[in-house]
Amino acid sequence: MKIISEIENIRLDKFLSLKLENQSRDDINFFIKNKEIDVNGKFEKPSYKIKKFDEININDAIFHKYDINPEKMELKIVYENDDYALIDKDINTIVHPAGKIVSGTLVNGLLYKYKNLSDISGKDRPGIIHRLDKDTTGLMIIAKNNETHLYFKDLFKKHEILKEYIAIVHGNFDNTQGKIDIGISRDNIHRKKMIADKNGKEAISFYEVLDQTKDFSLVKIKIKTGRTHQIRVHMGYINHPLLCDPLYSNRKEKYKVNHPFLHCMNLGFVDKNKNIKYFHANIHKEFKEMIDLIKLKL
Repeated sequence: MKIISEIENIRLDKFLSLKLENQSRDDINFFIKNKEIDVNGKFEKPSYKIKKFDEININDAIFHKYDINPEKMELKIVYENDDYALIDKDINTIVHPAGKIVSGTLVNGLLYKYKNLSDISGKDRPGIIHRLDKDTTGLMIIAKNNETHLYFKDLFKKHEILKEYIAIVHGNFDNTQGKIDIGISRDNIHRKKMIADKNGKEAISFYEVLDQTKDFSLVKIKIKTGRTHQIRVHMGYINHPLLCDPLYSNRKEKYKVNHPFLHCMNLGFVDKNKNIKYFHANIHKEFKEMIDLIKLKL
């Protein structure tokens, strides 16, 4: 497929998201980075500013719709009823298919487990109202029907869901409690990263130090908003990046782990039947082993 640009001074990924209405911007970024798209015969970054009459060539193979199949998967179900389920997500689990990744995701497991799930987020994201990063463990709400999906979506929008995480971070704190109120936006250079930005989307986090050793702290973090990588960005912003975070920490790590220690521990809300619900998920094995290794107490 070939597209000739009729406008200029707009990012390549944004331009293509306008032209390819059935492709998400995340997918377009994936295709650009994987050299499925070129500009005038040259592979450019998603941030490339197009010029008038640029020739954009797209590998037609990206329009192939991959089937998303049910897969038997061990799901940690904390609670469920006819309307929703609470899942305790494992580490190294991608929430939903993206690009050519159509297998091994949480969605594949959900399709095997449940016959009915909401479809508001699209056919590739059945039941998915919100997400956790691949390396973040803990609680997620799964909607079994569209009415419930819309109800929870509204709660998230109004910041009426309690979301508490636990994390291991570098350094010690002078104040054992605090509030971080700084916006978040995407890094223009490193597109996989987010940055603290006073002009970015509103992002508010509250932290409480649970324990400290010489070099590390165990912190409970409650987030009012739910921006991409919010906790990782905010803790880095106050000079307490998460332990072993390859994206947001420039500390020299002595532990051979390539992911941050972050776990969604508590979720609370009032359900659509006006029942107050509160759910807890204990930290997982690897998290517990790291706490013990660096002699923190939970």
